[in-house]
Amino acid sequence: MSGSRMERLLESASLERHRAGSPYLVYSAKDERLGFKRREHRNSTEEFISLVPVPRRPLSLSDLEWRSMEDEINAANFVLNIENDIETDDFVPYTRETLSRATGFLQRLMIHAHSANLVGVGVPRIGPADRGSIDLYWERSDRTLLINFPASESVANYYGKKPKSEISGRFDPSEARAELAVWLAD
Repeated sequence: MSGSRMERLLESASLERHRAGSPYLVYSAKDERLGFKRREHRNSTEEFISLVPVPRRPLSLSDLEWRSMEDEINAANFVLNIENDIETDDFVPYTRETLSRATGFLQRLMIHAHSANLVGVGVPRIGPADRGSIDLYWERSDRTLLINFPASESVANYYGKKPKSEISGRFDPSEARAELAVWLAD
């Protein structure tokens, strides 16, 4: 995907400006020092337009974390292509439904974390587990959290460990489970 929506609009407007018969003007560099660019039309009238640079807002930590999460979700689609190479009887194929439950939960968790200003929750690795289940695995310097989304069940299991506490349990993945974000960011 190429850039933000604004960048795509500016790029298409720039291309439009150079097309013959376009309502946009093709400018010369003469008037740039004044902050204006001009072009003389065939009927020798002049038009001026003001150029105002749009400052780029630096990405916040939550924006960076959200982009990293989106990249990980896109990369996790490889799971859907895993096949039974060793011809075992207990192989369960990975489904889009299981992957969607895992990634949907991750997105809801991040939304709740960022709305509560909990930045630094981190982005988990999304990967395959046994019998068609999908894992979200956070590993930070002092803590780990594993959430498993089984293929055949509508519940998820979690286990987390940090120096002074451990957590574990089962939950419905359609819930947000904001306490897991707090536990990770704490």
